[in-house]
Amino acid sequence: MALKTTSFGASFQKALGRLFSCLPLSANQITVCALLLALAGFYFAYAQQPLVSLLFFILSGATDAIDGAVARERKEVSARGAYIDGMIDRLVEFLFACSFFFYALPAFILPAGAWIISFLFFGSCMTSFATAYADHRKVADARRLASQPGIFPRAERLILLFIALLLVPFCPICVSSLLFAGAALAAVTFGQRFLYFAE
Repeated sequence: MALKTTSFGASFQKALGRLFSCLPLSANQITVCALLLALAGFYFAYAQQPLVSLLFFILSGATDAIDGAVARERKEVSARGAYIDGMIDRLVEFLFACSFFFYALPAFILPAGAWIISFLFFGSCMTSFATAYADHRKVADARRLASQPGIFPRAERLILLFIALLLVPFCPICVSSLLFAGAALAAVTFGQRFLYFAE
């Protein structure tokens, strides 16, 4: 289950909205800040500074949580804003996952790069595409789209990447095994959604 759908997650989002609604930025501008922070995280990964990179990716994730909360608090929720947020979410996830290419990670069954690519393909690409295509082809109404299954949605994928990046300096094989686990869970989530919309 996605973290934001829990009662704690909803309460936390409401508190974030109240706290940050005084910022002199629109919700869409806050969304763009999340991308800029992720670009900084990607740069520090390239510079072989995983813990600094992790800090920027955490700030990016926090900023992503703030933008929607601010939009809801200000009653500025819009389809265009949701579209911009969703597109930037995918760019941030792409930068985050690709940052692992800069580290010398050992193979875990297959080379770590294979798990990074699988993680991105099944997690960020195909899981989202399954939902978007079901909506595009009108095989699911809004209620069915809202109740789609998925054991490993975006929030959980980001948490796994945070943990993996934290472990880069200390246990590279742990990082490779986490990327393998993430790729496997992302593939299962895609399978769940594909079968759900295909039936």
